[in-house]
Amino acid sequence: MGRCPDRRGARDGETVTRTNNFDALRLIGAMAVVVGHAYHLTGRPEHVPFVLGYPVQTLGVVIFFAISGYLITASWQRKTSLVPYFLARGLRIFPGLFLVVLVCILVLGPLVTTFDLGQYSRSSTTWSYLSNLRLEPFYALPGTFKDVPYPGVVNGSLWTLPAEFFCYLVVPLVCLRLGRFGAVGMTIFLGISLWLGSIPPDESAVVYGTRISDAAGMWVFFAAGALLWIAQQSRKDIFRTDIAVIAVAVHLMVMALWPQWVHWMSWATLPYVVLTIGLASTSYLRGASRYGDFSYGLYLWSFPTQQVVVLVLGVTSMWINLVVVTAFSLALAFVSWHLVESPSLKLKKTLTRRSERPATAVAG
Repeated sequence: MGRCPDRRGARDGETVTRTNNFDALRLIGAMAVVVGHAYHLTGRPEHVPFVLGYPVQTLGVVIFFAISGYLITASWQRKTSLVPYFLARGLRIFPGLFLVVLVCILVLGPLVTTFDLGQYSRSSTTWSYLSNLRLEPFYALPGTFKDVPYPGVVNGSLWTLPAEFFCYLVVPLVCLRLGRFGAVGMTIFLGISLWLGSIPPDESAVVYGTRISDAAGMWVFFAAGALLWIAQQSRKDIFRTDIAVIAVAVHLMVMALWPQWVHWMSWATLPYVVLTIGLASTSYLRGASRYGDFSYGLYLWSFPTQQVVVLVLGVTSMWINLVVVTAFSLALAFVSWHLVESPSLKLKKTLTRRSERPATAVAG
């Protein structure tokens, strides 16, 4: 698995490093989402691969939330002030989102809509799509993607952003003090999320355009990642490869013998395994972002790219679809990183530097 010389992350944790595997894991998570969505968007949802009891695209999102819980909690400990904390969060999530939303409205929509441009520009649906900029999911643009296997949705990936931003709100609320107090607060959040996530989808409330049971299903992994960071402040060697291997073995055993319980225990096993891999330093993996961190851009751009590919090429073989979609999505992620995301990170560091303080270990 490799050594763990640096506990900091390369994105959510603010301090850019190249000595761990987090960047590679985020890319893997984004690619898992691309693969899983490809089956749905080409009309083959019944063939979606399952990994560790989850559809592959869901497992990709689990990776993101587990890493985010760990690194965002670390970020809060360094700032412990709301203004720089939320400034940092906003400058990471919104610039890339603004770009993809505006391009979809102003470029993609007019190119693929069956409406004439006058109808398209006058439609209230067109401008309702801007609600995504305030993290209220809205998926349709008028006259777009009507004759595809997954009709009427421009970017289905956007549903996770309000779920993640809610976690950003929770961290300073329950971790005003870390150590035991933060652990208790985050454990309560974990328990509430487990309960909400167990509600059947057709019985779950929808708040701010988001089904709460879907969001809560991801909150549990964020909370587990946060708790693991808090625990690490008391015991530095909690992440061990042998324990991670045992966790995977237990997870697989539960899947085989008691599959109905796998989601109830995965909040413990999966974040631990993800973070153990992420905190390690493995050759070829630790340099995954040497040309830029493309995971967020890949996640944002892949869904509309997949819809366009299906619209233009039709339902092709899965390999052709994935190669074309990945190539174009990575190109767009490259542009997004160098045009808006990286400059925003530099601005974030400039604006928050005075509020930063060195990280200190907080005993539990």
